[in-house]
Amino acid sequence: MGNPAVYAEKLNPGEDDEMSITGYRFSFPKTILTCFAVLLSGGTLLILMSWKPSIRIKMTHSLCPFKQAEKVVLIDMYNQQYVEKVVRPEISTTSPTQTIYFYNKKIKYIWQQDFLHFVKLGGLDVESCEHVHSLARGLSSTEALLRLQLYGKNSILVEVKPIFKLIFQEIGSPFYMYQIFIVIVWMVQVYYQFSVCVVLLSTISITATVWETRKQSKALRNAVHSHSEVTVLRDGYEIQKSSHELVPGDVIFLPQHQCVMECDAILLSGTCVVSESMLTGESTPITKVPIAQDSNHPYSPLSNKRSTIFCGTEILHSCSSESSAVKALVYRTGFSTAKGELVRSILFPKPVQYKLYSELFKSMIIFLVLGIPAMVYTAIIWSHHGASAKNVVILVVDVATFVVPPLLPAVMTSINAHGQRRLRTHDIFCLNSGHINFAGGLDVVCFDKTGTLTEDNLDLAGIIPIQDVRFQHPFTPGSSHSLPSTLIHALATCHSLTVVDGRLMGYPVDIKMFNVVAWELEEPKADYHCSFERLPARIVRPKKKEAAFLRMSGMPVTDIAIVRQFPFESLLQRMSVITCKEGSDNFELYIKGAPEMVSSFCDSNTIPENFLDVLELYTRQGFRVLALGYRSLEPNITWDEIFRKPRDDLECNLKLVGLLVLQNKLKPESQPSLRILKKANIRTVMVTGDNLLTAISVARDCGMVDEEDSVISVEAELLKHGDSKSPRIRVNYSHVKLPGFSEKLAVGKNGIIEDACIPLVQHSPYHLAMDGKTFNLIKKYDQVLLQKVVHKGTIFARMLPEQKLHLIEVLQLQGHQVGMCGDGANDCGALKTAHAGVSLSVAEASVASPFTAKKQNIECIPTLIREGRATLAATFGAFRYMVCYCFILLSAVLILFWDGEKPSDGAYVLIDIILNLLPPIVFGGTAAYPYLVKKLPTRSILSFVMQFSMISYILLQIGVLIFARYFLLMQPWFEPTVYNKETTLHPPPSHMACTIISVNMMSYIIAAVIFAPGPPYRKHFFSNKTILRIFSSVFTQDILLSYYKIKMYPLFLYKQYLNIKCENMI
Repeated sequence: MGNPAVYAEKLNPGEDDEMSITGYRFSFPKTILTCFAVLLSGGTLLILMSWKPSIRIKMTHSLCPFKQAEKVVLIDMYNQQYVEKVVRPEISTTSPTQTIYFYNKKIKYIWQQDFLHFVKLGGLDVESCEHVHSLARGLSSTEALLRLQLYGKNSILVEVKPIFKLIFQEIGSPFYMYQIFIVIVWMVQVYYQFSVCVVLLSTISITATVWETRKQSKALRNAVHSHSEVTVLRDGYEIQKSSHELVPGDVIFLPQHQCVMECDAILLSGTCVVSESMLTGESTPITKVPIAQDSNHPYSPLSNKRSTIFCGTEILHSCSSESSAVKALVYRTGFSTAKGELVRSILFPKPVQYKLYSELFKSMIIFLVLGIPAMVYTAIIWSHHGASAKNVVILVVDVATFVVPPLLPAVMTSINAHGQRRLRTHDIFCLNSGHINFAGGLDVVCFDKTGTLTEDNLDLAGIIPIQDVRFQHPFTPGSSHSLPSTLIHALATCHSLTVVDGRLMGYPVDIKMFNVVAWELEEPKADYHCSFERLPARIVRPKKKEAAFLRMSGMPVTDIAIVRQFPFESLLQRMSVITCKEGSDNFELYIKGAPEMVSSFCDSNTIPENFLDVLELYTRQGFRVLALGYRSLEPNITWDEIFRKPRDDLECNLKLVGLLVLQNKLKPESQPSLRILKKANIRTVMVTGDNLLTAISVARDCGMVDEEDSVISVEAELLKHGDSKSPRIRVNYSHVKLPGFSEKLAVGKNGIIEDACIPLVQHSPYHLAMDGKTFNLIKKYDQVLLQKVVHKGTIFARMLPEQKLHLIEVLQLQGHQVGMCGDGANDCGALKTAHAGVSLSVAEASVASPFTAKKQNIECIPTLIREGRATLAATFGAFRYMVCYCFILLSAVLILFWDGEKPSDGAYVLIDIILNLLPPIVFGGTAAYPYLVKKLPTRSILSFVMQFSMISYILLQIGVLIFARYFLLMQPWFEPTVYNKETTLHPPPSHMACTIISVNMMSYIIAAVIFAPGPPYRKHFFSNKTILRIFSSVFTQDILLSYYKIKMYPLFLYKQYLNIKCENMI
């Protein structure tokens, strides 16, 4: 057999997709033994092997070294198991690209003989940014062919599974396997009516599921499929190739017109403007610049994001100041690209532990165990009556069909469909109806800030110049002409704007900033005549009216060339440009970004003493502040050196020239929606990439933090010790004083609160606020403290996309059911990880979120939770009803067994189809309650309240059935049944069967009323007209059956169909 640990290794060690891998090869003896085991188990083992393929591999294969493996078993960090086939090249093949490999989650893993293990096949292997430029000559046809064999076609093909595979996949689930079992049992008893009904409803349910799965797969396939003709540099010539034939290392030429990028590529020359809405949901155009020729800077798509054009992005415009076209180097293809990663995250999402489904499976097992005593009782009592062994077996197996509701999947599908339909009326669209239940259990909702709580666009509130190391009087946009020339030049050049079809495109902040100075932007063509040493990509100059005013003011008026650009990076929190004035050989650098970041690059002698006080003054009022810096470069530097110099050597010894104050207005729907959530005791959390004080101010303005609440800022720093093996962090807590906030804490020096003081505020409302750096340090070095700060944390600022995801995971580990609402920009990971992610973006990235809201504001969140609570309450109500139906009917049948009787097929049809099926199916039709209440709905079907309500009702109804039996026995007209062995399965009519079945039917009507939940999660029972009609008709039927049978109905109806004895029962 071998020890699995000997043959197991780690795949992708240290990465997010780390997995353990074990090799297996086919074993003929084990396969023969497994075949015998399958026969002896009656196929049960085969079902288990279909549920867990790893069991099948272990029972038919033997452990072996990886080099000999025919199959590999992979187990990821979430304990998900995958079985993959290892492909080996033909012996006659001598190509170096033909190697041992397998695919997992659409990624190819190849065997490395030197290291004797499998490695992921990623993108092009480049050492540094300078190395990228050395590959600009392209590939030969032979090299391209070999790489095509290694990397495969450049396509993102989403497989749409055949219908028969999806059907067998659905049928293989435990519930449907149980339904197959009960249908077989019932058909043996010729109980074809309900068998046909179960088969019909299961077919409808499976068909709906398969149709929805196929529809989603086709929609995803159509959304991600793309193909075009690309100009490629092969063998030194420009040729047209299909995008499917692109391989890493190819050099491609980007057209000037709009097109879609078919791969991840590194920009070698020229610039281009792209829209990355497909990947991030952000529709703002982004400028891409060529990769720097820096031998000391290693290349990575993350750190060189502004030089990497990702697959799936739309190229809006491309241009080059030279006569040659815009060139790019293909870095990754297929599913290894950014677009491929997004598609893979949709196809293979991180598993979220949904307690509802796991508890349903546990309940199924519990009910089967509880049915064992009933089966034993049935065997004993019918053997005592003298029934044949065949009939005893049939009746015992029949009892096993009572203990699990056979139509539960169909009922849940119907309830979810009702919820999905109601959500559509509120312009909320659901990709997976199963998530509606989870939205009903939310107790924490996280919100992005910009574009979600606040408006997307920022308004320019003012500009604060710095002269003589002192802040000057703030200027409004209307008085920008009075600004110093250095600050005007910074506003006119430090941006990533471009001109497309005569219109400025870029970040809204850049457009507002550029419009303030009343300058114009031009992108010169190759035949443009200028006095610069080289033709720049962009030139800015004052408009005629502004130029005239500047001349009158004595300021120089000249064209300024934007020579080199370092676009904004969220990781770096800054952007910068290098410029040159017309007629001058000197270069100047302008920088713009987060004040904390920009000031760190500035000479301390140029920073005003009150810099932090002024910055805090604006940020605490909710303004967003950007700092602007300037530096004149060395006089002897050349144009070539400008492009070769590393960024770090340029961005140093700067002079701080001013602050840009921006205002981000709240959306009008934010405050009322958050107030609704707060009244319902649903915790709200802000997760943003903005400044901490700005985030705190917005949290106060929108009502996330009340004015009387305290806000404590948490700041962690890493302590440097000689022993690096045991790093520690120091955490400081400071009370944030904002306008309108009460002063409730005794604050020490510099606003610092020691750890010992924190318990003093635990009896008064307080919130913790921290930035991404602090969150990351605490997460890495103090897991105990992490749980505490997340438990009380309300504001998380400067958070990177992966940190947002980690915050959601920590909240989930604390037992919270977490929702996430974002506009799609940098929120995709968190939206997918949350129990209920709501995207406010209509871009393609919203396909990764379970819910998408058409209205771009958060008023959809209370609506979603209300509808989710209504659906969850209906689901649990239907579950309780169906469980009570099963066990009450089982009790009634066991009572009849005592007298050698059983219900007729007609009675079963009436109970199973009318009383069992219709009420729970229409439970979901009751509308949601119009208000959210503080009390959370029950989220566990195994909770005490749920179990007590079912058990107490079942016991009460059993008592009623027993009382009815003894009451009947005391009647003088009662005629006991004489048992006949020949009519065991089809007994004659009797008074006992009529009494027990009638009382039993009344218990279902009562149960439907009791377990049909109303306020505070759904409207009242009587608002559902459909269920009222059903109950009225059934109640009338039962009353007539019990008291007016002979007078109101033909006697033969009961004798022939319901098989009950009506005579003398008035």
